[in-house]
Amino acid sequence: MTPLLLSLASAAACAVILWRAEPALNRMTPATPGPVRVAMWLLTVGAAAQLLAITLGTIPQWPTVLLELGVACLLYCERRLRVIIPAPRQPRRDTP
Repeated sequence: MTPLLLSLASAAACAVILWRAEPALNRMTPATPGPVRVAMWLLTVGAAAQLLAITLGTIPQWPTVLLELGVACLLYCERRLRVIIPAPRQPRRDTP
């Protein structure tokens, strides 16, 4: 892959990560579990750091870009558990 394509894909993925993770941090309540809070903070800081590194001329490696694209897709898609794991169907009750 060309360095320009890697840099553009990485920058786009990091922009999506920042777009979705930073507002999620601002909406967290004190009841939010600590690991979730730390994970979102690390995603936000990591994406910002990667954007800075790309701006300074660093070319990301292709496994890093694939990982960033995967994280960006996860954050962009619907995050409710029902989408990932469908709820079991309830048996239908027929009323006599």
